[in-house]
Amino acid sequence: MDTDDRHNLCENARVRGELTVQELWLRYVALGGNHDEFDIDGYLQGVLPLDELERDILAVALNERLDEIYRAARLPVARTMPDASGSSPLPGVVKELIDRYQSSSGATGEPD
Repeated sequence: MDTDDRHNLCENARVRGELTVQELWLRYVALGGNHDEFDIDGYLQGVLPLDELERDILAVALNERLDEIYRAARLPVARTMPDASGSSPLPGVVKELIDRYQSSSGATGEPD
């Protein structure tokens, strides 16, 4: 992506995310950004450059805000998805099937 366009994308994302420059700067600094609020405002206006790392940190700050806003607008699904916390019975079922296969075929499961 051309860096000339990236500051416009960041500014549009800031507006879409309903952030002031100061709010965006606080998020950026919290993620490890090294520039001050004046520099961020200058970048968003296309007046001051930021190096690649700083642009990426700013993009992460903006993406996090957009995720906060638009995640709340997601529609619920009718089906319940399996729990990824480890309480899903699926791993136990898979292990049981493998054990049954090994018992019936005489396979040990060990490499030859």
